[in-house]
Amino acid sequence: MDPEVVVTQPGRQALHLVLESQLVLGRECEGLLLADAQVSRRHLELRPREGQVYCIDLGSTNGTFLDGERVTIPVVLAQGAVLALGDTTVRLADSPAMTSARKTTTSLSERVGGGELTRTSIDFVADMVAADEWQPRVDAGTVTILFSDIEASTERVSRIGDAAWVEVLELHNQLFRDELVRAGGREIQSMGDGFMLTFPSVRRALGFAVAVQTRLAAYEAEDPEKAVRVRIGIHTGEVITDGAGDLFGRHVHKAARVANLASGGQVLVSATVREIASGNRDFEIGEGSGVELKGLDGTHVVHEVHWQA
Repeated sequence: MDPEVVVTQPGRQALHLVLESQLVLGRECEGLLLADAQVSRRHLELRPREGQVYCIDLGSTNGTFLDGERVTIPVVLAQGAVLALGDTTVRLADSPAMTSARKTTTSLSERVGGGELTRTSIDFVADMVAADEWQPRVDAGTVTILFSDIEASTERVSRIGDAAWVEVLELHNQLFRDELVRAGGREIQSMGDGFMLTFPSVRRALGFAVAVQTRLAAYEAEDPEKAVRVRIGIHTGEVITDGAGDLFGRHVHKAARVANLASGGQVLVSATVREIASGNRDFEIGEGSGVELKGLDGTHVVHEVHWQA
Protein backbone atom coordinates (compact mmCIF):
# COMPACT_ATOMS: atom_id res chain seq x y z
CA MET A 1 0.00 0.00 0.00
CA ASP A 2 1.47 3.36 -1.05
CA PRO A 3 1.90 6.02 1.67
CA GLU A 4 -0.46 8.98 1.77
CA VAL A 5 0.25 12.62 2.57
CA VAL A 6 -2.18 15.41 3.43
CA VAL A 7 -1.23 18.85 2.06
CA THR A 8 -2.98 21.83 3.67
CA GLN A 9 -2.59 25.33 2.24
CA PRO A 10 -4.00 28.49 3.88
CA GLY A 11 -7.64 29.02 2.97
CA ARG A 12 -7.83 25.82 0.92
CA GLN A 13 -9.31 22.40 1.45
CA ALA A 14 -6.82 19.74 2.49
CA LEU A 15 -5.48 17.70 -0.41
CA HIS A 16 -4.95 13.94 0.09
CA LEU A 17 -2.26 12.45 -2.15
CA VAL A 18 -1.08 8.86 -2.54
CA LEU A 19 2.66 8.76 -3.18
CA GLU A 20 3.22 6.26 -5.96
CA SER A 21 6.52 7.90 -6.94
CA GLN A 22 8.66 10.86 -5.96
CA LEU A 23 6.89 14.21 -5.74
CA VAL A 24 8.32 17.74 -5.85
CA LEU A 25 6.42 20.57 -4.13
CA GLY A 26 6.90 24.26 -4.88
CA ARG A 27 5.53 27.41 -6.48
CA GLU A 28 7.00 26.64 -9.93
CA CYS A 29 7.91 23.00 -10.37
CA GLU A 30 7.06 19.83 -12.26
CA GLY A 31 5.12 18.41 -9.29
CA LEU A 32 2.53 19.84 -6.88
CA LEU A 33 2.15 23.62 -7.23
CA LEU A 34 1.65 25.52 -3.96
CA ALA A 35 0.07 28.98 -3.76
CA ASP A 36 2.20 30.09 -0.82
CA ALA A 37 4.50 33.11 -1.21
CA GLN A 38 6.89 31.71 1.43
CA VAL A 39 7.47 28.53 -0.57
CA SER A 40 10.37 28.36 -3.03
CA ARG A 41 9.94 27.45 -6.68
CA ARG A 42 11.35 23.95 -6.04
CA HIS A 43 10.99 23.66 -2.29
CA LEU A 44 10.69 20.05 -1.18
CA GLU A 45 10.81 16.52 -2.53
CA LEU A 46 9.06 13.47 -1.05
CA ARG A 47 10.30 10.01 -2.06
CA PRO A 48 8.45 6.82 -1.12
CA ARG A 49 10.73 3.81 -0.74
CA GLU A 50 9.75 0.41 0.66
CA GLY A 51 6.95 1.79 2.85
CA GLN A 52 8.95 4.77 4.09
CA VAL A 53 8.89 8.37 2.92
CA TYR A 54 12.09 10.37 2.56
CA CYS A 55 11.89 14.17 2.85
CA ILE A 56 14.53 16.22 1.02
CA ASP A 57 14.61 20.01 1.20
CA LEU A 58 15.75 21.29 -2.21
CA GLY A 59 17.71 24.26 -0.89
CA SER A 60 14.58 26.32 -0.18
CA THR A 61 14.97 29.95 0.91
CA ASN A 62 12.67 29.85 3.95
CA GLY A 63 13.27 26.22 4.83
CA THR A 64 11.31 23.08 5.64
CA PHE A 65 10.66 22.37 9.31
CA LEU A 66 9.95 19.10 11.11
CA ASP A 67 8.92 19.42 14.76
CA GLY A 68 10.31 22.96 14.75
CA GLU A 69 13.73 21.92 13.43
CA ARG A 70 14.93 22.90 9.99
CA VAL A 71 15.49 19.97 7.62
CA THR A 72 19.03 20.25 6.27
CA ILE A 73 19.71 16.64 5.29
CA PRO A 74 17.33 13.91 4.09
CA VAL A 75 15.06 12.53 6.82
CA VAL A 76 12.71 9.57 7.03
CA LEU A 77 9.26 10.63 8.19
CA ALA A 78 7.37 8.90 10.97
CA GLN A 79 3.64 8.23 10.80
CA GLY A 80 1.78 11.43 11.57
CA ALA A 81 4.87 13.61 11.06
CA VAL A 82 4.04 17.16 9.98
CA LEU A 83 6.27 19.28 7.77
CA ALA A 84 5.93 23.07 7.67
CA LEU A 85 6.67 24.96 4.44
CA GLY A 86 5.81 28.58 5.04
CA ASP A 87 2.10 28.53 5.94
CA THR A 88 1.63 25.16 4.22
CA THR A 89 1.76 21.84 6.08
CA VAL A 90 2.39 18.34 4.79
CA ARG A 91 1.35 15.49 7.08
CA LEU A 92 2.23 11.83 6.57
CA ALA A 93 -1.01 9.95 7.19
CA ASP A 94 -1.05 6.82 9.33
CA SER A 95 -0.86 3.68 7.20
CA PRO A 96 -0.32 -0.03 7.88
CA ALA A 97 2.39 0.03 5.25
CA MET A 98 4.38 2.45 7.38
CA THR A 99 4.90 0.14 10.35
CA SER A 100 8.67 0.18 9.92
CA ALA A 101 8.92 3.94 9.51
CA ARG A 102 10.38 6.07 12.26
CA LYS A 103 11.50 9.64 12.60
CA THR A 104 15.27 9.85 12.07
CA THR A 105 17.83 11.81 10.17
CA THR A 106 19.67 10.02 7.40
CA SER A 107 23.14 9.56 8.78
CA LEU A 108 26.23 9.52 6.58
CA SER A 109 27.54 6.57 8.58
CA GLU A 110 25.95 3.36 9.70
CA ARG A 111 27.13 0.64 12.07
CA VAL A 112 27.89 -2.74 10.58
CA GLY A 113 28.99 -5.70 12.67
CA GLY A 114 30.12 -3.57 15.59
CA GLY A 115 32.38 -1.42 13.42
CA GLU A 116 31.68 1.76 11.51
CA LEU A 117 31.18 1.72 7.74
CA THR A 118 31.39 5.20 6.29
CA ARG A 119 28.67 6.04 3.78
CA THR A 120 28.57 9.16 1.67
CA SER A 121 25.94 11.09 -0.21
CA ILE A 122 27.23 9.35 -3.33
CA ASP A 123 26.36 5.98 -1.77
CA PHE A 124 22.95 7.28 -0.76
CA VAL A 125 22.09 8.53 -4.26
CA ALA A 126 23.25 5.25 -5.81
CA ASP A 127 21.20 3.29 -3.28
CA MET A 128 18.09 5.35 -4.00
CA VAL A 129 18.39 4.53 -7.69
CA ALA A 130 18.92 0.83 -7.01
CA ALA A 131 16.07 0.64 -4.48
CA ASP A 132 13.38 1.81 -6.88
CA GLU A 133 10.51 -0.60 -7.30
CA TRP A 134 10.89 -2.79 -10.36
CA GLN A 135 9.48 -1.58 -13.64
CA PRO A 136 10.05 -2.97 -17.14
CA ARG A 137 13.62 -2.06 -18.06
CA VAL A 138 15.16 -1.47 -21.44
CA ASP A 139 18.62 -0.96 -22.86
CA ALA A 140 19.51 2.75 -22.62
CA GLY A 141 22.76 2.44 -24.56
CA THR A 142 26.10 3.93 -23.56
CA VAL A 143 26.16 7.05 -21.39
CA THR A 144 28.72 8.90 -19.31
CA ILE A 145 27.77 8.87 -15.62
CA LEU A 146 28.93 11.41 -13.03
CA PHE A 147 28.53 11.20 -9.26
CA SER A 148 29.42 13.99 -6.85
CA ASP A 149 29.05 15.11 -3.26
CA ILE A 150 30.45 17.68 -0.84
CA GLU A 151 33.41 16.53 1.21
CA ALA A 152 32.81 16.42 4.99
CA SER A 153 29.34 17.95 4.68
CA THR A 154 28.13 16.63 8.06
CA GLU A 155 31.05 18.24 9.89
CA ARG A 156 30.48 21.45 7.96
CA VAL A 157 26.84 21.65 9.09
CA SER A 158 27.92 21.23 12.71
CA ARG A 159 30.53 23.97 12.37
CA ILE A 160 28.59 26.72 10.57
CA GLY A 161 25.03 25.93 11.67
CA ASP A 162 21.85 24.99 9.85
CA ALA A 163 20.93 28.39 8.42
CA ALA A 164 24.37 29.05 6.93
CA TRP A 165 24.56 25.50 5.58
CA VAL A 166 21.25 25.85 3.75
CA GLU A 167 22.60 28.97 2.05
CA VAL A 168 25.79 27.14 1.04
CA LEU A 169 23.85 24.12 -0.20
CA GLU A 170 21.49 26.28 -2.25
CA LEU A 171 24.46 27.97 -3.93
CA HIS A 172 26.07 24.58 -4.63
CA ASN A 173 22.90 23.09 -6.12
CA GLN A 174 22.19 26.11 -8.30
CA LEU A 175 25.77 26.11 -9.60
CA PHE A 176 25.48 22.42 -10.52
CA ARG A 177 22.18 22.89 -12.32
CA ASP A 178 23.39 25.97 -14.21
CA GLU A 179 26.45 24.14 -15.50
CA LEU A 180 24.37 21.04 -16.25
CA VAL A 181 22.21 23.04 -18.64
CA ARG A 182 25.29 24.44 -20.37
CA ALA A 183 26.80 20.96 -20.75
CA GLY A 184 23.61 19.37 -22.04
CA GLY A 185 23.53 16.81 -19.24
CA ARG A 186 20.66 15.27 -17.32
CA GLU A 187 19.95 15.08 -13.58
CA ILE A 188 19.02 11.50 -12.66
CA GLN A 189 18.96 11.79 -8.88
CA SER A 190 19.93 14.23 -6.16
CA MET A 191 19.92 13.71 -2.42
CA GLY A 192 21.08 16.42 -0.06
CA ASP A 193 24.50 17.41 -1.40
CA GLY A 194 24.89 14.40 -3.72
CA PHE A 195 24.16 14.29 -7.46
CA MET A 196 23.94 11.57 -10.11
CA LEU A 197 24.13 13.05 -13.60
CA THR A 198 24.50 11.68 -17.12
CA PHE A 199 25.96 13.17 -20.29
CA PRO A 200 25.77 12.18 -23.94
CA SER A 201 29.57 12.25 -24.26
CA VAL A 202 32.77 12.08 -22.23
CA ARG A 203 33.76 15.52 -23.48
CA ARG A 204 30.60 17.11 -22.08
CA ALA A 205 30.98 15.36 -18.71
CA LEU A 206 34.60 16.44 -18.37
CA GLY A 207 33.74 19.98 -19.40
CA PHE A 208 31.01 20.06 -16.75
CA ALA A 209 33.33 18.74 -14.03
CA VAL A 210 36.09 21.24 -14.85
CA ALA A 211 33.61 24.15 -14.98
CA VAL A 212 32.13 23.21 -11.60
CA GLN A 213 35.49 22.85 -9.88
CA THR A 214 36.76 26.08 -11.41
CA ARG A 215 33.74 28.06 -10.18
CA LEU A 216 33.91 26.50 -6.73
CA ALA A 217 37.61 27.40 -6.48
CA ALA A 218 36.74 31.00 -7.36
CA TYR A 219 34.07 31.06 -4.62
CA GLU A 220 36.59 29.70 -2.12
CA ALA A 221 39.06 32.45 -2.97
CA GLU A 222 36.33 35.07 -2.60
CA ASP A 223 34.66 33.79 0.58
CA PRO A 224 36.24 30.76 2.31
CA GLU A 225 33.30 30.46 4.74
CA LYS A 226 30.86 29.77 1.91
CA ALA A 227 33.21 27.53 -0.04
CA VAL A 228 32.71 23.79 -0.43
CA ARG A 229 35.04 21.13 -1.77
CA VAL A 230 33.29 18.70 -4.08
CA ARG A 231 34.33 15.16 -5.00
CA ILE A 232 33.53 14.03 -8.55
CA GLY A 233 33.83 10.66 -10.26
CA ILE A 234 33.07 9.82 -13.91
CA HIS A 235 32.67 6.53 -15.79
CA THR A 236 31.23 5.54 -19.16
CA GLY A 237 29.35 2.33 -19.94
CA GLU A 238 26.17 0.68 -21.08
CA VAL A 239 23.17 0.98 -18.78
CA ILE A 240 19.52 0.00 -18.60
CA THR A 241 16.63 2.26 -17.69
CA ASP A 242 13.05 1.93 -16.46
CA GLY A 243 9.87 3.86 -17.03
CA ALA A 244 10.77 6.37 -14.30
CA GLY A 245 14.02 7.29 -16.05
CA ASP A 246 16.34 5.79 -13.41
CA LEU A 247 19.49 3.98 -14.57
CA PHE A 248 20.75 0.59 -13.46
CA GLY A 249 23.67 -1.74 -14.04
CA ARG A 250 27.25 -2.35 -12.98
CA HIS A 251 28.52 0.75 -14.77
CA VAL A 252 26.32 2.94 -12.56
CA HIS A 253 27.79 1.19 -9.54
CA LYS A 254 31.33 1.66 -10.86
CA ALA A 255 30.83 5.39 -11.40
CA ALA A 256 29.72 5.76 -7.77
CA ARG A 257 32.73 3.82 -6.52
CA VAL A 258 35.14 5.95 -8.56
CA ALA A 259 33.58 9.10 -7.08
CA ASN A 260 33.94 7.74 -3.56
CA LEU A 261 37.71 7.50 -4.06
CA ALA A 262 37.99 11.22 -4.79
CA SER A 263 38.93 13.90 -2.29
CA GLY A 264 37.40 17.35 -2.14
CA GLY A 265 38.31 19.39 -5.21
CA GLN A 266 39.31 16.27 -7.12
CA VAL A 267 37.90 14.77 -10.34
CA LEU A 268 38.60 11.08 -10.87
CA VAL A 269 37.73 9.11 -14.00
CA SER A 270 37.82 5.48 -15.04
CA ALA A 271 40.28 4.11 -17.57
CA THR A 272 37.43 3.96 -20.08
CA VAL A 273 36.85 7.70 -19.78
CA ARG A 274 40.55 8.44 -20.18
CA GLU A 275 40.81 6.27 -23.25
CA ILE A 276 37.86 7.98 -24.92
CA ALA A 277 39.24 11.42 -24.01
CA SER A 278 42.77 10.65 -25.23
CA GLY A 279 43.86 13.10 -27.88
CA ASN A 280 41.52 15.82 -26.62
CA ARG A 281 43.83 18.67 -25.64
CA ASP A 282 41.12 20.44 -23.66
CA PHE A 283 41.69 18.10 -20.71
CA GLU A 284 44.80 16.91 -18.91
CA ILE A 285 44.31 13.46 -17.40
CA GLY A 286 47.06 11.94 -15.30
CA GLU A 287 48.55 8.48 -15.19
CA GLY A 288 46.41 5.79 -13.61
CA SER A 289 46.51 4.00 -10.29
CA GLY A 290 45.27 0.45 -9.73
CA VAL A 291 42.55 0.24 -7.08
CA GLU A 292 39.94 -2.15 -5.78
CA LEU A 293 36.33 -1.01 -6.02
CA LYS A 294 33.87 -2.37 -3.48
CA GLY A 295 31.43 -4.81 -5.03
CA LEU A 296 33.39 -5.11 -8.28
CA ASP A 297 35.83 -7.91 -9.02
CA GLY A 298 39.44 -7.38 -9.94
CA THR A 299 41.68 -4.34 -10.04
CA HIS A 300 40.49 -1.16 -11.71
CA VAL A 301 42.48 1.82 -12.94
CA VAL A 302 41.43 5.38 -12.08
CA HIS A 303 42.94 8.65 -13.30
CA GLU A 304 42.88 12.21 -11.95
CA VAL A 305 41.79 15.11 -14.14
CA HIS A 306 44.19 18.02 -13.61
CA TRP A 307 41.51 20.65 -14.07
CA GLN A 308 43.57 23.48 -12.57
CA ALA A 309 46.02 23.14 -15.44
